[in-house]
Amino acid sequence: MNEHPPNPVFSTPASLWNGTNQLLGNLELWETAVIFRLADFQESHLNLTIPLANIEKVEAYLVFNLAKNGLRIQDKEGRYDLFVLDDVRGFKKVLLERLDLI
Repeated sequence: MNEHPPNPVFSTPASLWNGTNQLLGNLELWETAVIFRLADFQESHLNLTIPLANIEKVEAYLVFNLAKNGLRIQDKEGRYDLFVLDDVRGFKKVLLERLDLI
């Protein structure tokens, strides 16, 4: 049985960011989770999955105090991940709409 529909609700090129280093990939919004798929490990099971039910806060942020193309996703336990997205405005809008449905 498939855990996810065949295509994500929204997908954009992105980087997972720790303030110094970036891992390139795609940030995908699925029905029940946000998944970051690493570009260098496409054939691997290695991905970051954040269940929508665990997300507490979603906010855009400035990267290098220049461009507001960063997205911070925090869970209910206070853990968070920072992403740099090609389409932060679109992804954030659709993600917030999905969270309102939960």
